[in-house]
Amino acid sequence: MFRERFSSFVKGKNYNLNTLPHYLIICPLLLFFGSASYFLQKYVITAETAFVVGLVGSYVVFTSYFTFDYYLKQLSSSYKSIPEDKQFYVLSNLIKSAALFAYSPLAGQLLYETMYLDVWNSNKIRIMGTLYAIPDFVSLIVVKRMATSTKIHHVVVIVFNIISCYNDYKIVNVVRAIMVYAVFSVFAYLVNLLLASRFVQTSHLTKFVLSLLALVIYASCCSFNWSWQFFYLKNIFLTNPISVTVYVVVVSMLVWDDLILMKWLYNNLIREEKRRRTESESDKED
Repeated sequence: MFRERFSSFVKGKNYNLNTLPHYLIICPLLLFFGSASYFLQKYVITAETAFVVGLVGSYVVFTSYFTFDYYLKQLSSSYKSIPEDKQFYVLSNLIKSAALFAYSPLAGQLLYETMYLDVWNSNKIRIMGTLYAIPDFVSLIVVKRMATSTKIHHVVVIVFNIISCYNDYKIVNVVRAIMVYAVFSVFAYLVNLLLASRFVQTSHLTKFVLSLLALVIYASCCSFNWSWQFFYLKNIFLTNPISVTVYVVVVSMLVWDDLILMKWLYNNLIREEKRRRTESESDKED
């Protein structure tokens, strides 16, 4: 899944988005999603607000594509030089990266409450799931060029979110494991930023640092996630044998994708290190 996702846009001519347009996209989105995350943590969340958050959030993300696209085409020659079928791809990765970064505090708080304190606030979890699903849901609608595996990934996220909205997390069940796996995925925002950075004019040193941080964070999250999944599923297997078995079969595909992703991040790190050294040697010769 991830292999197709990463390889589908790396072939062909390289196109670069200037740094300024990149920040014009990232900064407003960080402000919006950061404010939303703070609001959700600060005030009481009711079960009914999950639909409202999904509706409003989807509208904001949907309109942000066309708003940024319009202004960037007017103001940025570098953005216009990117083929049209890749412009929304770049926007989708920047938007998702900003959204997941802003969600990280709420995600971290949820993991602490659930995995350490064993407190499962159904309303907060439903909100988190809805927020996480918004960028994937909108990208299915607006991004024309998308690998089939990516579409399947987004559809699975949406289906899991629907299941989550009707689950009582106070009851010990397999859906809890789904939630934990999804929340850990929030911390992968650097991967989306890394994908978008291939079209942004940044130095090889910057891309090397992004690759290193993305690999370390992702590998650490996967290690903690898989360890928790193993012990949790082992404890509930006797009372939920069928659901646990089905979940393990499905999640094994996600684990395989995670391993492929980490391999890609590692290889990309090596490539950027070689380019960085070449760039440094070239500067010294000059």
